Amino acid sequence: MAKKKVTFEEAMTRLEEIVDRLEREEVPLEEAVKLYQEGLSLSAVCKEKLAAAEGSIVTLRKEAGLWEETPFAEEDMENGLQK
Repeated sequence: MAKKKVTFEEAMTRLEEIVDRLEREEVPLEEAVKLYQEGLSLSAVCKEKLAAAEGSIVTLRKEAGLWEETPFAEEDMENGLQK
């Protein structure tokens, strides 16, 4: 059975529902594990879609001549941006 492709917004909404349910309710262990697995899958979907969107934006900015690559400054890493 093929899984339905979900939009980023649908995945985020369902992920929020899962987190809320796991935080607020006493869920039986087996159900909690299933919800956790679903949440991991949805998280991966969101990450993939965000990476694709970022790639598209970078491409568009490069094509428009608006892209500047700036290296990370060591002070940024020391100021807690690397966690």
